[in-house]
Amino acid sequence: MKKILIANRKGGVGKTTTALNLARGLSLKGKRVLLIDLDTQGHLQYGLGYKKPFKKGIHRALSFGKLDKVIKTEFDVSLIPADINFDISNIPNKKGRLNSILKGLEYSYDIAIIDTPPTSDTLLKNGIVASDYILVPMQTEYLGLVGAIQFLKLFYQMASSLKTNLKLLGVLPTLYNKSIKEHTQIIEKLKSSIGESRVLTPIRKDFELSKSFIVNKPIFDYKKRSRAVKDYSKLTEDILKKIG
Repeated sequence: MKKILIANRKGGVGKTTTALNLARGLSLKGKRVLLIDLDTQGHLQYGLGYKKPFKKGIHRALSFGKLDKVIKTEFDVSLIPADINFDISNIPNKKGRLNSILKGLEYSYDIAIIDTPPTSDTLLKNGIVASDYILVPMQTEYLGLVGAIQFLKLFYQMASSLKTNLKLLGVLPTLYNKSIKEHTQIIEKLKSSIGESRVLTPIRKDFELSKSFIVNKPIFDYKKRSRAVKDYSKLTEDILKKIG
């Protein structure tokens, strides 16, 4: 099982939207996909049709070292949900606990997608230790660019101190509008800062993405002919090429 971490310390950049729709895109390619929601807001579940909070999830598992269950959704994606409003101070500072939990699922799935909160606490450290790759969504605006570059520096420091071989899949610009000159300039600055090969094809702004959470479906199952489906289909293909 190959594990992909979706992370950025800045909120509102599209981490959960990307985790959900990348997972669904991969499942449509025939991959057995596991979604893990490390963010205690628990928003991933809404995109998969679950409105009521779960009493047991990944945060409880990290606290006690034992996973209660994995939920099989109607979208051919399995989910380990968040424990909404869980007090993360109750989670032991054991950065390898998530990795240990996922080892028990190693042969059940092809790919795991791990959504993270906008923090750099023990949850992110657990995600870094457990993952093979990291994908960094970035809102296409100036502060989004600054935040992404800051996060990459932090990520490399943390990956080095935690002694992992985590590889960067790339930075993913989101909420992109090609008709806005500043958006094009920001992407060019990003390419010059981190290298063109590390900048993924942008996800264009599409209101259908927000609506898809209202109807509790991934965008692939809500609006098959939307621009978001085209963009996340391209991302899915690019990720499959990068991870082999």
